[in-house]
Amino acid sequence: EAEYFAWTQWLFLELHKAGLAYQGEAMVNWDPVDKTVLANEQVDSQGRSWRSGALVEQRMLTQWFFRITAFADDLLAGLDGLEEGWPPTVRA
Repeated sequence: EAEYFAWTQWLFLELHKAGLAYQGEAMVNWDPVDKTVLANEQVDSQGRSWRSGALVEQRMLTQWFFRITAFADDLLAGLDGLEEGWPPTVRA
């Protein structure tokens, strides 16, 4: 939905302007059949993709990161304002 994407793009741009979103290189699990990155949980004990069954490759890729530790205190402080109307499992 266009409105959703507009807000996510706005949020990303705000984080980027504040220096809280940046690009860097990191090692990833690459599925050569599906041509996608996999979470560690999507790679079985034999090193195969749960999606395609292919042997997963380790690749260095450029990707986006967020400096969440830079605003962790603000996030934690904001939880106090969520006490009313939000279940504890959401605030945890």
